[in-house]
Amino acid sequence: MINENDIQTQSQNGAQLNRDGTGIADAKQMSMPELISAFLFSAVALSALLIVRNALFYYESFDYIHSLGRWVSQYREMSFWEGLGVKVGNYNPPYMYFLNIFARLNISDLYLIKYLSVIFDAVLAYFVMKLVSLKTKSVNMHILAFLLAFSVPTVIINSSMWGQCDSIYTAFAVGAFYFALTSRSRTAFAFIALALSFKLQAAFIMPIFAVFVIKKKLQLQDIWVFFAVYLGMLFPAFLAGYPIEDLLFVYLKQTNTYHYLTLNAVNIWQFFQNVEFANFKTVGLYAAGVAVLGLLYFAYVHRKELENTVDFVRLAFLFAIIMPFLLPQMHDRFFYMPDILALVLFLYDKRRWFVPVICVFGSFLAYAWLVMEYIHIFDYKIAALAIAAVIFVVLRDLVVSLTSRPLTVPATRS
Repeated sequence: MINENDIQTQSQNGAQLNRDGTGIADAKQMSMPELISAFLFSAVALSALLIVRNALFYYESFDYIHSLGRWVSQYREMSFWEGLGVKVGNYNPPYMYFLNIFARLNISDLYLIKYLSVIFDAVLAYFVMKLVSLKTKSVNMHILAFLLAFSVPTVIINSSMWGQCDSIYTAFAVGAFYFALTSRSRTAFAFIALALSFKLQAAFIMPIFAVFVIKKKLQLQDIWVFFAVYLGMLFPAFLAGYPIEDLLFVYLKQTNTYHYLTLNAVNIWQFFQNVEFANFKTVGLYAAGVAVLGLLYFAYVHRKELENTVDFVRLAFLFAIIMPFLLPQMHDRFFYMPDILALVLFLYDKRRWFVPVICVFGSFLAYAWLVMEYIHIFDYKIAALAIAAVIFVVLRDLVVSLTSRPLTVPATRS
């Protein structure tokens, strides 16, 4: 169940939480006119967002022309069962199952690829809404959370224009985070396994699950669910004869595909474009490892103070953004999950409105570079400095929250 300390602290220390912007809003019964207005507003907003997405479906990205579209064409030349057992492309099999299915349908595969991602845009927005529901009972805030998540510019471009599948793994990862917060151990392990089975980038948020185990929100004995679900997602390919080495080491092979410190990602490596890749790759791996382990150690030391949901959101955001910011070989899309968690953080702490603005803008620069035919519209180094500042601010918020003494409110006479 969600931490009772959140609700208790809100009633006792309302003044402090109001200043921080992290308190739970009072529940209010909506009248019928209010419900109708909320429904109509949601319907109009969703319709507009779907129209925008549909208007972008025509675009054939470089990745579709040279990768996704070609992979679907290869599947068309074989039976569905044969396709399950043949290594096509360099993605893990679960996503390729969908492309194999699309090859059997008499519908544009370009549109099917984008429809799939848009569906998971909605799933992702749903889990953002569920996270916000742990903070407030307000229906209006729930609707706002869903619509904001569904309208993030990079989310729209990623699925509807670029045809990428980042919404799939991020939806499962954010869902896993929600289920962990609500102490649904097996479901959380199942969802993070689903996330990882689609993309390696789900690992960015995975350190937070060690914290959940320490806090006993997750039961370590349930970790078998993680392995069962992950291997279960690979099992159809295994049965069809997919090379076992590729099944088990696909992600390891992916890390050796490109030999650049940054592949258009707005991170620290924008300042080191002309250095020796091999040497600085090791530096980046060590830097990211030390940062993650340091954050885990800090969370462990202050595990007793780590109670409020907003601090878990801060931790998840920090893990998700520190890794692509410090790791080498990061792509332009790898800040997708931090963008979403930045939005969740803002919905928990209104003071930090600039966190999603800066994060999404940084991602948008990378997206614009591709869509606008490799033209840089803003200095990446300045954007990287802004993201570094965001990391510092959120880290400071976490440290202050976990190390400060609780505010004592004088008792009032009734």
